[in-house]
Amino acid sequence: MDRGLKGSHSRYRKLRPGDWVEWLIVALLFAVSAVGVFILTGSVLPALLVGVLVWVVAIGVVAIL
Repeated sequence: MDRGLKGSHSRYRKLRPGDWVEWLIVALLFAVSAVGVFILTGSVLPALLVGVLVWVVAIGVVAIL
């Protein structure tokens, strides 16, 4: 094994939350946005689509942090 690589860490993180608090934040953002859109529109499909969009964006933001 090369000595230069022994103590080095990977430059790239996994693109998903690793801590349960991060998963809780993402899930709460999904739930609040989906319920809010459902209350405003009365339709399930747009509520789920907005919830999934918020889920993807929140995972990206948590991965960057």
